[in-house]
Amino acid sequence: MAVLSLPGLTAETPFDMERPPLAIVAGGRPPAASWLKKFLHGKELWCADSGLIPCMKAGFFPARVIGDGDSSPGDILKLAQKKGAMIEKYPPDKDYTDLQLALFRAGEEGYGSVLVSGCWGGRFDHLWSVVHSAVWAHERGTRVLAFADHGEVLFLLHGGEEWRISVRRRKGAVLSLLPLAGDCRGVSISGTRWSLEKIPLLQAHPFSVSNRLLENENPRISVSEGILGVYFGWEKKRAFKLPA
Repeated sequence: MAVLSLPGLTAETPFDMERPPLAIVAGGRPPAASWLKKFLHGKELWCADSGLIPCMKAGFFPARVIGDGDSSPGDILKLAQKKGAMIEKYPPDKDYTDLQLALFRAGEEGYGSVLVSGCWGGRFDHLWSVVHSAVWAHERGTRVLAFADHGEVLFLLHGGEEWRISVRRRKGAVLSLLPLAGDCRGVSISGTRWSLEKIPLLQAHPFSVSNRLLENENPRISVSEGILGVYFGWEKKRAFKLPA
């Protein structure tokens, strides 16, 4: 059993990892610096193109920068290289996104698992591509364990697994179960307001969203078949004003 720790969350997973997960920071919504410092502590770091910028602002220099460099200033790339980063530059006219290139290279370099940040925010098509790139990366030798930043976390459970997730940041937390790469079978969840017991979750019928945590309990989630996304988000109260 391996314990996967993120700021605010800890997941007990059923597998052993031969080496610690590689951290990859992409060029989406920049993670909050305070969160990023906790997330990157003690991890090997790669950056996908402009994911380099928030990492360097937080005081972290990557071992590798991968991408076409179209959104990273040249002086930033030169400084990263001076600090020891390997720069793998690709032409802008390419078939794969910068993050996909980083995930595929991780598999080629023998990283069995990765954690991805800098992946949320922006356009829906980008986010759809990011999440489903995890399925593609697994086909090529590396497994994405989670997409995470200060506001959202998506764990990826594979068929036959059970995870228990300890949530320290509980205020405003919501939990959703999302079938990825096709339908999921044998989905169970406990420790939440609405529990499930070995049911199918179909992509065409996405009902298992916006669940709530029970006080003093942590969710336990399992899936028999498929790839199940376990999403955590934190809601903020919004002030509504009546029109004048």
